[in-house]
Amino acid sequence: MKKYISICCFFLSAIILSSCENALEEKPITAFSEEQLFSTEQGLETVVNGMYQSFADPAYHGSSYHGLLAPFSGKFWSNQGASQDATSLNCSPINTWLNRLWPQTFETINVANIIINNLENTDVVLANKETALGQAYFIRAATYFDLVRLFGGVPIKTSPSTFETLHTKRSTKQEVYDLIIQDLEKAKLMLPDFNEYLVDRPVKFAANAYLAKVYMTLAGENNDMAMWQAAYDEAIQVYGKYSLVPTYAELFKLGNENTSEAIFELQYGQNGAVRNSDVIRFYTLKNFSDVTTFGRIRPNKETFDQHVNQYPGDPRIDETFIYDSYTKVNGATQTIYPTRANGNDGYAGIRKYLDAGFNGTTTSRNFMKMRYADVLLMLAEIENEINGPANAYQYVNEVLARARNTENGTTTEPADFSGLTQDEFRSRILRERQYEMLAEGHEFYDTRRRGYKYFLEEVVTIHNNYPTFDPRKDFVYPISIKNMLLPIPSIEFSGNRAISVADQNPGY
Repeated sequence: MKKYISICCFFLSAIILSSCENALEEKPITAFSEEQLFSTEQGLETVVNGMYQSFADPAYHGSSYHGLLAPFSGKFWSNQGASQDATSLNCSPINTWLNRLWPQTFETINVANIIINNLENTDVVLANKETALGQAYFIRAATYFDLVRLFGGVPIKTSPSTFETLHTKRSTKQEVYDLIIQDLEKAKLMLPDFNEYLVDRPVKFAANAYLAKVYMTLAGENNDMAMWQAAYDEAIQVYGKYSLVPTYAELFKLGNENTSEAIFELQYGQNGAVRNSDVIRFYTLKNFSDVTTFGRIRPNKETFDQHVNQYPGDPRIDETFIYDSYTKVNGATQTIYPTRANGNDGYAGIRKYLDAGFNGTTTSRNFMKMRYADVLLMLAEIENEINGPANAYQYVNEVLARARNTENGTTTEPADFSGLTQDEFRSRILRERQYEMLAEGHEFYDTRRRGYKYFLEEVVTIHNNYPTFDPRKDFVYPISIKNMLLPIPSIEFSGNRAISVADQNPGY
């Protein structure tokens, strides 16, 4: 059962505002002091809830994250004007989603810093102190991990923002990774074990899983075997601690949040008129149901075809995509890809985020930031790099075996991996991540963490030369290494005097 407790805006505003010096001596009578909020277990839980809400906010994971990163990954097309530059892989520093995402990530980091600062500098005894501190380190690390993969080096902030610390220089990528690793090492010692806390919050093995992904990302940059081994050492700690749900379809049934497969889910819930997520309307096709959706983010033609061509009988296809045609709420039939390959409807849709209860602003569907299948695929990739495919098959084949299970029986596809060379396994496992986790927020990272050559060959070249390319709607992707990162947004240059245009990422 979901135990998400939403925090009132004035609570969150109070802890953020109280961290900054106020030129006025009088304080608003509605503000809660940090001393009040951190003096009781209930107050501490309220602040922790606010941190998760900031992480899940529409300006971060609830909207901007998808509106920007899905099209910029090179795996999706978007018909939204605000995403056009990202969809064409020509992202501008003034992109709307970019300039919403950046400040929200640092707001999230600031709330984590407030929690860390207060709990590490108090003698107050609270039963939930260590658990709260572990969560703050975990969220700060998770947020910086997003930032460093998107932008490279970014400003590091490890204390609550004040007027004196608003202007912070850009740190190096290595310095950011060092902080992420330090935070996750602390988190895995402080986070609770299973059944020791709320069922919808990450436990200590989530920190192991994140550390494995951090090391795997670093290893992929230059095939650093020490990093591959470090990734394995963390990922194997997670192995067997979670379990795959029996069928792939169960993952995306409304109400099946926080399953045995969930490592870290963002908790959403109906909350009156307070907007919490645009994910439903972003991915669900327009007029697919009675609820208001736009279907603005749709898989590229090659993205759909790659899965269908690899595994024509894969049950995951029908759970991932809406394709060929669908019946609108008015009874009309709308043809889409692959039956139709041109125009705005020349693309398949995504099925994973259907929600009949979506009211245009709020949803009760969670967003899966990390699940156990991800870890199994990571273990397969890591083991293949260290020792070759012999002992790597077991991990990916566990995922494939689950994919073959349906409520109507077992299918023959997708077939187990077998008889592959190390190079063949490497290529297949990266594509397998796409088939298993499409539209779950991994595409930008997975298309880039193996370097520019991989991105150019597996994304840009395939897309630009695809047989069903529609010159009226599809964009020709530029051949430019700048697209390995996003630009630092324009608002950072206008608001941070410690950063100059010379700090902008190359090519922007």
